[in-house]
Amino acid sequence: MSVASPLLDHVDPVIRLVPDSGLKQALKNSFAMEAESVAKIERFFARLPEQKWSQDLLSCVFNSWKATHLKMLAIYGLSCRLQRLADSAINGHELSLLSAAAKNAETSHEDLGLDFDGHTHADLYDSFAGTFVAEDWQLKRHRLDSASRFSKWVYRNMVVEDIQVGLFTNMFSEIYNHGEYSTALPSFNAYVDNHCDLGPKEKARALMYISAHIEDETEIAHFQVVLDSLDLYLKGTDEQLNYELAERVFRQYLKGVAPVMQELTERMSTEA
Repeated sequence: MSVASPLLDHVDPVIRLVPDSGLKQALKNSFAMEAESVAKIERFFARLPEQKWSQDLLSCVFNSWKATHLKMLAIYGLSCRLQRLADSAINGHELSLLSAAAKNAETSHEDLGLDFDGHTHADLYDSFAGTFVAEDWQLKRHRLDSASRFSKWVYRNMVVEDIQVGLFTNMFSEIYNHGEYSTALPSFNAYVDNHCDLGPKEKARALMYISAHIEDETEIAHFQVVLDSLDLYLKGTDEQLNYELAERVFRQYLKGVAPVMQELTERMSTEA
């Protein structure tokens, strides 16, 4: 990819890990064709540290951004669908489909706090947001309609639409999240440094939700297990990977996130 982009700087090395050349090209094409969507996302993170924002605006930021991320129910729903297929399989591929369900479910292990004494990523996010805003940030009035639409689109893709669509959605969310979190961390670091009175330990605790996804390469590992899940699903159903559909879903994902971040940036402009 030739366009300079902080987000893509983090995404490109992960794309190179994809063994399937067709899927790798679909990922490259999607980010390239949606360069303006990526730019809208990056503009938000570039603007964030510039000044101290109102409680109302920050509440909208934290509520709406959360809606574009945490998707445990959707992951669970997709894993249940794969398990149902395994239960009804008559072609001797039950194990492949059960393994596909298990691999897909792995993307929620950290979210559920399975290896972290039950501390969920939802808890980490609430602690993250609570550092900057009052508790009412979670009220529905603080969520952008575009964020709600995107969240519903993700859920429907994974729970209702064709299973390849569901796997493509989960897969892309992981590689996108890696790029976005890696872009977001320096932005929030700068915001804290410029506008908040937090010591080093308090700052690390406040930003743990973001840093935890980067330091352990959590999203990269999740991306890879969804690749495995897709491969097992295709073996279990004798389907061919639909590259055109994959690229369409990937692009729709970026097109769905971009308006959320653009509107947040526009709201910042009204306070500047």
